[in-house]
Amino acid sequence: MKDEEKIACHVCKKEIPKAAAVHSEGQEYVLHFCNVECMDYWKKEQEKKKEEE
Repeated sequence: MKDEEKIACHVCKKEIPKAAAVHSEGQEYVLHFCNVECMDYWKKEQEKKKEEE
């Protein structure tokens, strides 16, 4: 069995296979998430930060 490249979820830090990650792309970066719930959580936190500025 071939070793798969693993990455950490940007929110919960769970180790997941890179091929299975959900990702969000910005202008200069790619963030990886273990599932849609973590990605949605991150998006909501970003919206809160923008509102506070």
